[in-house]
Amino acid sequence: MLSFIYIFIFLISMIANTVVVWMNIQAKTTGYDRHCYILNLAIMDLWVVLTIPFWVVSPVQHNQWPMGELTCKVTHLIFSINFFGSIFFLICTSMDHYLSITYFTSTSSHRKKIVCCILCVLVWLLAFCVSVPDTYYLKSITSASNNETYCWSFYPEHSIKKWLIMELVSVVLGFTIPFYIIGVFYLMFTRAIMVSGDQEKHSS
Repeated sequence: MLSFIYIFIFLISMIANTVVVWMNIQAKTTGYDRHCYILNLAIMDLWVVLTIPFWVVSPVQHNQWPMGELTCKVTHLIFSINFFGSIFFLICTSMDHYLSITYFTSTSSHRKKIVCCILCVLVWLLAFCVSVPDTYYLKSITSASNNETYCWSFYPEHSIKKWLIMELVSVVLGFTIPFYIIGVFYLMFTRAIMVSGDQEKHSS
């Protein structure tokens, strides 16, 4: 039953994200800079969707991982990049909403596109860098008792402190800082909209 759910999610996600990618690529002639974050989010989701067949195999094999250590690392790395990248792109979107009606109103679309492309590259790099440390400790481990192989995080005893630091950094970068930044920018965005509305009323 779980396998059919995974297959259903795979098909729907593949179609939906492909449509989103296509629509945003087509929109480049009508303000592509506004769509670049959504485009990159869809591409990230497509990468995760492509790993779903591997996740289907594990439940079928009673949570075993018969596909080797490299596949174990790569699938988790892609998932982690998607997790952090999606959050970072949400930050970019919240910043873009605010800056578009305050500081970038008179900026050329070409310059906006360059800034957007630079931010997208930085987001991909940051998401990759944040994801690598935890992926490094993933191992394809074979149990000595029943000879079954699993994809688990394995931290040597001398690395427990490093693991705690990495988990703390993940929480701070993945939740605390993004939540604060997104909240602040949307509050400023709301305030800017209200101020703009008041000015229009006074001018009329």
